[in-house]
Amino acid sequence: MKTCLIFFVLTIRLAAYSASPKPEQKLIVSRLFSDHIVLQQKTKVNIWGWANPGQKVQVAGTWGKQAAVVAGEDGKWKLKLQTPVAGGPYQISIRTIESAIEIKDVLIGEVWMASGQSNMDIPLKGWPPGDTIFNSAQEIKNADYQAIRFMKVPFGVSATPLDSTGGKWVASSPATAGGFSAAAYFFAVQLHRKLKVPIGIIQSSIGGTPAEAWTSKGYLTKIGDFNKKIAQQDTDRRTPPKINSNSPTVLFNAMINPLIPYTIKGIIWYQGESNVGRAEQYKRLFPNLIEDWRDKWGEVLPFYYVQLAPNNYKAADQHEQGQKIRAAQNYGLKLPKTGMVSTLDIGYFVTSHPPHKQEVGERLARFAFKNEYGYKDMVASGPIFKKVSVSGSNLIVEFNGTGSGLTASAQGLDNFEIAGKDSVYITANAKIENNKVIISSPEVNKPLFVRYAWGDTKIATLFNKEGLPAATFTSEK
Repeated sequence: MKTCLIFFVLTIRLAAYSASPKPEQKLIVSRLFSDHIVLQQKTKVNIWGWANPGQKVQVAGTWGKQAAVVAGEDGKWKLKLQTPVAGGPYQISIRTIESAIEIKDVLIGEVWMASGQSNMDIPLKGWPPGDTIFNSAQEIKNADYQAIRFMKVPFGVSATPLDSTGGKWVASSPATAGGFSAAAYFFAVQLHRKLKVPIGIIQSSIGGTPAEAWTSKGYLTKIGDFNKKIAQQDTDRRTPPKINSNSPTVLFNAMINPLIPYTIKGIIWYQGESNVGRAEQYKRLFPNLIEDWRDKWGEVLPFYYVQLAPNNYKAADQHEQGQKIRAAQNYGLKLPKTGMVSTLDIGYFVTSHPPHKQEVGERLARFAFKNEYGYKDMVASGPIFKKVSVSGSNLIVEFNGTGSGLTASAQGLDNFEIAGKDSVYITANAKIENNKVIISSPEVNKPLFVRYAWGDTKIATLFNKEGLPAATFTSEK
């Protein structure tokens, strides 16, 4: 009887607890919207958060625009607020009948997302002593750009998509810039100097991470290669998931999904080292990632990325594999509104983190200037393999991205190789004629295939006259 009585009392208490009203939802805005924020200019930007279901949320900017929405049954709300031309500082007020949030020091300008692995993540101050950034100390000393601001997404992994993240907006100064992505910082500086508007960078990057970790479950299952791992992660969800930053989808879930649908101009990307050795897979995986993110944002966002630099991959399973992943990166160019930076001239064999991040940022900015900001005459790309044709015992190679003309390095046009139908490659003679490269060898009478910079440590010898290097390629499928 005593046991039954205890059970009855507990049942009553549990019933009372479950029937009690839920606490009122406090007005919340996504943590991406904080003091010192940069919003994309001349558009309707997405702003979102949480409130009591059915509660009206009003958002107003001191530039004279406002919008309102009613929170849904789940408490979520999202609206669009018109932004003016670049300028500021402004304030944003977010209000319900009972709560208010004020966001101060708001700038309006150009917003880009920077993502990838360690070559995007390495900060302006470097990771000394082994991984440094050229001229780092002077660049940090001169980094007093209050109109350049970064929001760095904290590292996190998740087996399921998250809808919020931490981080805060920070203005560039000698005290803060050392912690910013070096490549993204130099990209931002180029944009700020030329466009003369505020620049916002959302940095979501972490070292040692493969592309599949940055891809959503829905898109990654289209590849098929990772379905078993994904299924295992789904099974493990009932217990603490056995995941890390290399696990499929987990970085997308924790570090990309919470950013959607923040209004951005485009994306810059530097990744691939952790996929070395899986080049054939990367040909499918990388374009899939680009399409995934564009689908999630609901628009064909510009996507500009960096081809890996030469590096001496010493691991037995990676040796002489770097050139294959570089060639696989070319497959991203099959999609619209993409551009690829070649770094064949700025490799640094002692580390996979080349210190030449100024050049990386400047070259990424070239694509933005040409395609997004009206500088149509700017040459953005180095030579990119277009096609090859046979002329007797010669191969004639044509390129896109020739600029005002092709030119050779001081050491001449080496690093070209030629092969017949046996696919046995030998070093070839190469010369520039009529803005094409003529390839030949007395040892190959019936040539079919040509490749360039085909090796871990092969460097650029072909450039356009604007100084941009040709990218690794092979004509053999």
